[in-house]
Amino acid sequence: MIVSPESACAEEKTVKWITHQTAAVAAALALNLPPEGVLTACAGAVLPDMLDHRLSGLALTSRGRQRVFNRIHRGPTHWFGWWAVLLAGGMTAHISSASQAMLTGLGFGGLSHVLLDMCTPRGVPLRPFSRAGRLSLNLCSTGSLGEYCFLACIAAAACLFLGEDALAMARRLVRYGLF
Repeated sequence: MIVSPESACAEEKTVKWITHQTAAVAAALALNLPPEGVLTACAGAVLPDMLDHRLSGLALTSRGRQRVFNRIHRGPTHWFGWWAVLLAGGMTAHISSASQAMLTGLGFGGLSHVLLDMCTPRGVPLRPFSRAGRLSLNLCSTGSLGEYCFLACIAAAACLFLGEDALAMARRLVRYGLF
């Protein structure tokens, strides 16, 4: 079971993990990634926030962890460049097809996370180690009706456009024991 950052950190609002995972999986399916790629896209979709939570966990007290998280969240882990390089590396690396799919999926999931966070008022950094200069499309606030409408649109579009392909992929994921 995946724990959302909202339950782990009530003060800091982030796009809900279900939105990140749904968008990444739907897009990975649309791009016809193999099951390994879809699974790692789902993991990569929450990896930037997980890294921030891990880093803040190094603080000694829970109050200190919260302060550290608030200070570092949407910093270097949310810079699109890392994820774009990972995605490009996965697409061009001369490694086994399963490893290539996993690396591509992970990069794709992380990149989709950053793109979704860019839709919120807080946005994402333009440079990896700087708080100056952020990119925000300011389309919807976290946990708002707008986010849930966006999530519903993603799910509806996935069902509409992927249809039987999505069902076939889900069956393959179950057959491979990935879900």
